[in-house]
Amino acid sequence: MSYQFDKKDIFDLAKYIGADIQVKGEEVNFLYCPFCKGGEHRDKNKFFINTKTGQFICHRGSCGKKGSFYTLAKEVGFPLDFGTKEPLRKNYKVLPQKPISEMVIRDGAIEYLKSRGIPEEIVRKYGITTQKDRSNILCMPFYNQNNNLVMVKYRNTTFKKGDKGSKEWVSKDTMPILYGMQFVNYDNPQLIITEGQLDSLSLATAGVENAVSVPMGKCNFEWVNNCWDFLQRFKEIVVFGDNENGEITLVKEISQKLIQHQIKVIIQADYHGLKDANDILQKYGKDVLKQAVESAEAIPLNFVKSMADVKPINISELPHFSTGIAEIDRLTGGFFEGQLVVIMGSRGEGKSTLASQMIVEAVEQGQNALMYSGELPEYLVKNWIDMQFAGADNLTPFLDTYGKETFILHDDTKLKIAEWYRDRLFIIDEMGISQGEQLIDCLEKAIWQHRIKICLVDNLMCFCNYDGDIFTNQGRIATRLKEIAVRTKSTILLVAHERKNKDREDVSNNISGSADIANRGDVILRYSRDKEIDGQGRIEVSKNRLFGDLATGDKSITAYFDKPSRRISTDKSKNNLKVYSWAKPQQEVIHLDISDLPEDLPF
Repeated sequence: MSYQFDKKDIFDLAKYIGADIQVKGEEVNFLYCPFCKGGEHRDKNKFFINTKTGQFICHRGSCGKKGSFYTLAKEVGFPLDFGTKEPLRKNYKVLPQKPISEMVIRDGAIEYLKSRGIPEEIVRKYGITTQKDRSNILCMPFYNQNNNLVMVKYRNTTFKKGDKGSKEWVSKDTMPILYGMQFVNYDNPQLIITEGQLDSLSLATAGVENAVSVPMGKCNFEWVNNCWDFLQRFKEIVVFGDNENGEITLVKEISQKLIQHQIKVIIQADYHGLKDANDILQKYGKDVLKQAVESAEAIPLNFVKSMADVKPINISELPHFSTGIAEIDRLTGGFFEGQLVVIMGSRGEGKSTLASQMIVEAVEQGQNALMYSGELPEYLVKNWIDMQFAGADNLTPFLDTYGKETFILHDDTKLKIAEWYRDRLFIIDEMGISQGEQLIDCLEKAIWQHRIKICLVDNLMCFCNYDGDIFTNQGRIATRLKEIAVRTKSTILLVAHERKNKDREDVSNNISGSADIANRGDVILRYSRDKEIDGQGRIEVSKNRLFGDLATGDKSITAYFDKPSRRISTDKSKNNLKVYSWAKPQQEVIHLDISDLPEDLPF
């Protein structure tokens, strides 16, 4: 059976090599190209794989790699041996077989390796020799676990920097595997992997079991696929890479590729300032080298730590703000930094009004706020929220040409309100932005730049105006908004529509679109109008991740809408009476003239 491309393999490969990815329509975009790694300038988002064809391409001009998924998998050493698929294997050259016992061990190999601290008995055990007519070319045969010769590596022992040719090379088109596989003890669950053959030979000299080395240095991992079954026989892998520039080579790559193993690494101090195992053997001897392996430490997982090390906090002391509605505050404690709050409801019911009123409350409490509306032009957003800031006492009723009563806000009051919230309340002008991803990027930049603590996104559907599966996009957007809230320590209010076919049991299930919206939300509110009583509505709290208290069905909160001020409150008699700071009289500042006071002041 030949390999058949499956879209799932893209995600498996990304996990295998530890790549950050995004789904964009019919393509998966990798943060960095697996080949050029973004080049000198670490260019991002240039590598794509088509989810239908499996074809890949890097759009960096100096890289330009492209081809099939099968080719990509071979290049990065990704094993396609999942399910019923055949393992991905190259057609390697088959070498003439020669047992180690028949190898002619020449003096050049013995003398050179002796100068590196490796005794003759190890040289003979591993069948290391030199070319017949070139005593400076070391020949190291690679045998697999079945004692089959599959590759030979050559090393120029007299090579100096600047010389022509290569210091090391391997026999052409042969299978790269781990060096020393044929000598492992499978009863020992630990495997030690070094970067160079002299390093694994040094460990063998020190009496360390199961020491093997990668065939072609720190940048080539084709051996992983070829040694996959062999590797599964060990529970623990100790990485004894080279100590270069304060880091240990091989660690990151092996940790990403062999995630089912416990990975340990030689600690920096046990290198004693030297480069590798062979240097340690030559300078400090066998015991120090053996001790380095015994002292290897497990690699701590990023973002994973002991629960005992978590700093205890009082949740009520976390930064948060009041919603202005006492019943919601009682249940949720207010809205906290890092939260994604989903406000849902049917079209035209008032969910956007409730959301904008919470922005008003946050600004009143000294928080910087950001608004985005995908449905209303900015001047209507401003008009609506200014009405909420103003309250009924600052609004003038009049009859329009159709005899309908409406309310206006005088220009001087508008100016006073605007000057009060200047540099604290901001809005995203959507006209200059065409795609959902650009909107989210703009949103995050604005949050950082203007120190925003609460952000209103109205509404989710306006962010989904780019190609691809709409439910996948909605889930990604909700995930990104939650990540931004956590990263920027802000609160994000996300307005979402309600499904037509409602779930009476679980209100959270009524959000239109991807289930990820409800999953990512920390608090979910639903606002609905009472069909029988004009101006009356209900607020339901169907999710409250921090405290767990809910208010749904018969326990939902009764609310009232005041048409002139556009305010929603749970106290019908006071919902339009609250006076915000812009309208409160400012405390008089007294300026003293001290020019005539005596120089020797009594204070």
